[in-house]
Amino acid sequence: MKWLVAGACVVALGIGAFIVFGKTVTPPSGNPVPAAKGADRGPDGSDASDWPTYHGSYSLTGVSNSSLPEVPERLWKFKAGNRVDTTPVAADGRIYFTTAKGGLFAVDFKGQEIWKQSIAPDWFTSPPLFADGRLILGTGKGVLRSYAAADGKEQWTYDVGGSVQGTPNRIDLEAGKKGVVAISQSDGSLHGIDLATGKGVWKMPAVDRCDGSAGVGGDHIVMGSCASAFHIYSVSKAAKVTDVPLGGDNQVAGGVALSGTQAYAGTRSGKLCAADIAEGRLLWTFADGQGEAFATPAVNDKLVIYGADDGKLYAVDRAKGTKVWAFDTGNRPLSPVIARDKVVVSSGGSLFLLDLAGGKKLWSTPVSDDTTSPAVVGGMILVGGDDGTVTAYGRK
Repeated sequence: MKWLVAGACVVALGIGAFIVFGKTVTPPSGNPVPAAKGADRGPDGSDASDWPTYHGSYSLTGVSNSSLPEVPERLWKFKAGNRVDTTPVAADGRIYFTTAKGGLFAVDFKGQEIWKQSIAPDWFTSPPLFADGRLILGTGKGVLRSYAAADGKEQWTYDVGGSVQGTPNRIDLEAGKKGVVAISQSDGSLHGIDLATGKGVWKMPAVDRCDGSAGVGGDHIVMGSCASAFHIYSVSKAAKVTDVPLGGDNQVAGGVALSGTQAYAGTRSGKLCAADIAEGRLLWTFADGQGEAFATPAVNDKLVIYGADDGKLYAVDRAKGTKVWAFDTGNRPLSPVIARDKVVVSSGGSLFLLDLAGGKKLWSTPVSDDTTSPAVVGGMILVGGDDGTVTAYGRK
């Protein structure tokens, strides 16, 4: 994923009012892929064995249950024929990803194609969201599109009014209805949409340009913006609760990871910020990183792992905000993943596997000139490349 400076903030190439609105759309078609029976659920309601967003669960914590070997082997490589810029998602034994010219693919866990679609001359700008048997994606023309994961048929479209750069995300609406939230990139307005019909339910007023993704946890939606703040919303109240100023040159153009009542994100100044969303206050700022830090951090119960443009991946004590270790990738690390006792990260077209406790490199391999951040699901590391491929690594 590429990054370009744009005005006061950065484009990621990884309120109190309540406005009711909507438009007529075509009804859903196709049968949803059934949820896996007996699957473990994550704290945000997502299937803990799946990878429904570019950074794992709906809370964007980047944590996988998968056990990885210390020396993974290449399992397969799927050739899509065009650049793969965003991280694949996976659910129920299928992998979904997009290509730069508007292609949408579904393959199985052995890398065999199931179906494909195209929206050319429009193109997908957001990473896919898998939610309740549907794939939701934003486009460069500001259209949110829903597809049936079973067969790839389009179900509905919704005009966001501006391009969608960050991932759409899954929310629960009133009366037991399921919804999706999407951010209009240009002004940071937040849209709540009925997942089944594609009709708008509410819209939060603009805050500032937002190039990143909102994390969802319980009743909360948290996003960052060019206003150098976390913006905290209540889904049930359909309103913004508060802003948490981050200070200085701390614009947020990446995803916000939520764990419990705490939110984490990197900033333009290279810092990592932690906030308590229940109390609406900044907990700590880790300032060792240099350059910009727009990759989404990975968070478990003890550590926060994030990368900065100085080439380093940092492990930070979650409670104290102090450095535990740092690893120099030699390039710009993308959004890392914690997989049990290991860390997976893409940087400079290569994949790295590190020991979580001490940051020691266990393995690395070149993938392409440029890659996506990794997904880790089903015992596999999945990564897209600018050579038009998706590659899987794991244990043969």
